[in-house]
Amino acid sequence: MRNIDGGFLAAPDQASLQRREQDVRKGKLALMLAVVGGFVALVAGYNVFADFSPVSLVVTMFGLAAAVGGGVLTKHLMRAVRFRVHKPNAGLVGAAKLTGMVVVVLGFIALVGAIEGPGALRIVAIAVGCAAIAYVKSLHDQQWVLFELDAVGVRIERTVVPWRDVTRLTIDPVGPGMTRLGAVPVNAAPLYVAVQDSELDQRHFADAIGRFAPQGIQPVGGQSFPVN
Repeated sequence: MRNIDGGFLAAPDQASLQRREQDVRKGKLALMLAVVGGFVALVAGYNVFADFSPVSLVVTMFGLAAAVGGGVLTKHLMRAVRFRVHKPNAGLVGAAKLTGMVVVVLGFIALVGAIEGPGALRIVAIAVGCAAIAYVKSLHDQQWVLFELDAVGVRIERTVVPWRDVTRLTIDPVGPGMTRLGAVPVNAAPLYVAVQDSELDQRHFADAIGRFAPQGIQPVGGQSFPVN
């Protein structure tokens, strides 16, 4: 992991990585439920339009329920293992990307059906589409997350600083509706990023510091938050 001044920061310690992986595993199970539900909804939904039957409709509804429920549960569980601040409209852009991917997959499936392609090709198209959706979501997170706290350390855009290298966190208002969040590493240049106040949940930020930051590390600057 390279710092903005070109130096390399120390890697996160193994114990922190293991703790985070244990917590993230629950979120991944919920995400798997969402993906499987979406996969089932795509397959059954295509059958509803291609050859309607009550069974396909019921399966589609159950698949959609699992996808939505899994997505909500994933968000809830992942909030317990990390705190993120995104660029404005990250949710809308992400939803648009995923919607576009779903439309492309459904369009390809319809094309295969129109040319009477083998059923296995449809299943392969859906599987590839689901994998592509997961990749697009991962890439979206990398590009649209500005600030993150978790058990490993602090992430400023794409630079990660392990907690053992963090001397303090900073938070300062920098203009109307804007706040600058930062971390000061040991023997490295401070890292900063400006975020919009509308994207910064102060209550969750304070809770994340109390949950993830080592004892004694509190935000300093023009604003302060209570740390439990």
